[in-house]
Amino acid sequence: YNHEFEMLDMDEYTRKLFSDPMAQFKSYNLQAVVEKLRESMRQQYPMVRDIFRRFDSDHDGVITMGEFTKALEKFGFSNLPQETVLLLLRHFDTRQDGQVSYNEFCDHVLDEDFPIGMLKTKPAVDERSPEDYGNLAAYRVVERGETVAVRKAVRQLGDILSKRESMMFKITREFKHLTHENYVSIDQISQALLTTGHYMDNDDLVRAVSHLMPGVDLEKVPYVELFKAVRTSFHDFSGNR
Repeated sequence: YNHEFEMLDMDEYTRKLFSDPMAQFKSYNLQAVVEKLRESMRQQYPMVRDIFRRFDSDHDGVITMGEFTKALEKFGFSNLPQETVLLLLRHFDTRQDGQVSYNEFCDHVLDEDFPIGMLKTKPAVDERSPEDYGNLAAYRVVERGETVAVRKAVRQLGDILSKRESMMFKITREFKHLTHENYVSIDQISQALLTTGHYMDNDDLVRAVSHLMPGVDLEKVPYVELFKAVRTSFHDFSGNR
């Protein structure tokens, strides 16, 4: 009790909140928010590429609803209602597909390089209810999360099978102990991996196998073809993008 401390440094959101504690309760004119946001971004970062990276925190090439919300906070627009965030996201999302690509972002942040005639004004924010768009934006968040999970699973399986030349031989030998067929189930793949000292969650095995061999029967995975698919795709998934 009764201790004082000095705040030596803080993030941008905290600084804004300390300077104006009531900022989180203000109502905003959406068009003014967009203009202030554009101005703040251009003042802090000379290149639009760097601004986009600030928004795109997982570096997957698109800005989703959660990333957009966090970026708004960093630029001083904290605790906006979700409906307001969705209206702003929809404004940037020219294709209306629930996420913002780099090109869409540039179109809204930058002015035209070589305008013909008078400089065009940016379109106004559509303030109609974003209910349907909110469902689409939420779906995109889930979809992007699953894409990341698939990439991680394929990379993990590739690391196991491709980084040691003898590993495919060892796992093949385990398969032959489990079955006389030239195909195996997901459970048998998991068992063979465990026997050779590797663990993969069954859900991740399903993701990896389904991605590498679209349409395959997960109870009858031809393991020689699986090995070929892993080797072919391994270098495509050698790192996160």
